Order: sequence, then C-alpha cells, then structure tokens
Amino acid sequence: MLIRVHRCRVVPGREWEFNQGIRKSAIPMVAEVEGIDYSAFGRRLHGTEHRFINVTIWRDLESVREYSGQDEHSRLIFDGDADLILDDEIEYFELIGAPIDEDSTDDPLSVDGASLR
Repeated sequence: MLIRVHRCRVVPGREWEFNQGIRKSAIPMVAEVEGIDYSAFGRRLHGTEHRFINVTIWRDLESVREYSGQDEHSRLIFDGDADLILDDEIEYFELIGAPIDEDSTDDPLSVDGASLR
C-alpha cells in the first residue's frame, strides 16, 4: 500500500474558491476512485499564504497509474482547479505496518521495474 501526499499553494485571494472546489467536487470524487482506500484533505494558513494537502492511501502503484493515465506525478484531484494552484509537489511513501505478505519481495513503490524511489 502507498501513501500519496499532494501539497499545493493557492493563488492569493482564490483560497475560498479552491476550498469550495474541494468540498463540492474533490471529496465526492475521491470517494468513487477505484484503488483509494482512504483520503483526507487539509489546509494551513501561513501568513498570507494558504497551503492545501491531500493525503490518499492507495492499494498499489498500478492503481495510481490506472487512474492517472500512467503519470503518477500528475494532479489527480485538483486538475480542474489548476489555474488556482501556484505550485505543488507530490510524494509517495510506503505504508508501514500494512497487512502485506511477509514472503513478498515486491517493492510497493515500483511497477514493472519502474520505481518511485
């Protein structure tokens, strides 16, 4: 299982609009995505800067690629609000303590030899 963390900064003055997009579109949409076991959205006010985060837990990298069109570093949730985003970053982490096969030698951060490490 993978943890996918997407952080972004929003254009000043457009925070409310972005927040409404999360509430009205992103939260319902992510509930329907095959391969996502958990999702949470958050925001942080940092002076005049607003930062948003989306943390998702995915079944595997292949699920991310199936949903993203093979580009696991593309925006998945915020795509419709791209003009509201100043910059963003996406990181992946292996979920520690997940129920996995102890005999497995598979790297959860790779598919077909390609790795996110």
